[in-house]
Amino acid sequence: MALKLPPEEAAKIAIQSIGRGYDISLDLRLKYCKGDSRLIEIDEDQVREIVLPGGISISDVSKSINCDKGERTRFSSDVLTFQQMSEQLNQELSLTGKIPSGLFNAMFEFSGCWQKDAAFTKALAFDGMFITLYTVALEKTQMLLCDHVKKEVPSSWDPAALARFIIKFGTHVIVGVKMGGKDVIYMKQQHSSSLQSADVQKRLKLMADKRFLENGHNELDSEEIYRSEKGTRLKFAGTSTSSSYSHKDDIVSICKRRGGGDGGNLTHNEWLQTVQLGA
Repeated sequence: MALKLPPEEAAKIAIQSIGRGYDISLDLRLKYCKGDSRLIEIDEDQVREIVLPGGISISDVSKSINCDKGERTRFSSDVLTFQQMSEQLNQELSLTGKIPSGLFNAMFEFSGCWQKDAAFTKALAFDGMFITLYTVALEKTQMLLCDHVKKEVPSSWDPAALARFIIKFGTHVIVGVKMGGKDVIYMKQQHSSSLQSADVQKRLKLMADKRFLENGHNELDSEEIYRSEKGTRLKFAGTSTSSSYSHKDDIVSICKRRGGGDGGNLTHNEWLQTVQLGA
């Protein structure tokens, strides 16, 4: 959820987003926060200065908001069906059910019409490096909605009124934000593909090892490679994201970076340095 801003400005925006609303059907991006005020009561009288990794100092931060150091991890998923992957990601977001979230759709670049997307998808998998510079989060306590939010909650079942409420306030409240970047390879296997799950996993691991362990460039070994220049700029306006794609054996592979420098020719290690510098 990193924004392409100076580190101090990005940190302020992250802290100010705590308590604001967002719509779970959209991607998890700070620019998608709803409104310009918090939906829950946070003590703004008791404040302090916090120092984030990198020596960034932010003043007048509520004592209810804490900061923790981040970490760098590599995670490789299993090869799962559409519904299994959706359910797993929902669990990580503390959601129930198998209906895809906006994050799921953004990761694998699905249309959002999940029945149609699922019908064309045999399996999904991803392997990536996830870099968290720091996390800001609201301390665990009982949360109370602000009065102005309570007043707009529909008093009876009214789909139109509920839709207006979601447009204005969202579906959930932000209680924590991770700042950093990620470099991930996503794979979408179509039903027409004859490869077994083990073969898909092996192919993904080979690609990821080359990319992350051998200092590989933002490229894919395939017969057909293309970049989505205009589409990427529009879809990820206001963030630093770059993507490249390949299609082979009815498997679509997407290399996607978010955060850090957006130069498409950077090696993984070069890109990693730009994340650590807060680029």
